[in-house]
Amino acid sequence: MIKRVQRNAEPLRDALALHTTNVTMPTATELEKMKKLEAALEQCRYISELLGGEKYVSCSVVLPALCHLSRVMEVTEDDPSYMIKFKGTFTADLEARKEKTNVTWLRFATARDPRFKDLKCLSKPDRVQVWDSVRALLQEMEKEKPAQPDNQVTPEPATKKPALLLA
Repeated sequence: MIKRVQRNAEPLRDALALHTTNVTMPTATELEKMKKLEAALEQCRYISELLGGEKYVSCSVVLPALCHLSRVMEVTEDDPSYMIKFKGTFTADLEARKEKTNVTWLRFATARDPRFKDLKCLSKPDRVQVWDSVRALLQEMEKEKPAQPDNQVTPEPATKKPALLLA
């Protein structure tokens, strides 16, 4: 919407001048503010398209996407006051929404995705905690596996062992 207002500023100004209503064209200062807001909102549009795709989205992408948005919305010293207020409000809302998600499973899904296995979207202590949880889960699966007698031959091919992931 902001792009369209900026792209069609002249025709929009002419159309609004014909009407006697109280609707006015944004001032040059307001248009400049909109341009800065557009740059911040462009990242939100990208993440919305990434997470809104029906054929390719997976839960492993959610955590890196949220971390990217958090980094983009960090306040810098070059930001004017209205951008600081916008970024602060956006970040607070994002954190409130993050609290309602199952971050443990998002971390687990992200760790299992080869694209994000280094977990750069998490702090180093959190990375260690995630891999410790994965290791514990795999060890638990190995313990629960029923033991087969040595003399019994199974006609099925051998399955891959989760213990290989522990190495």
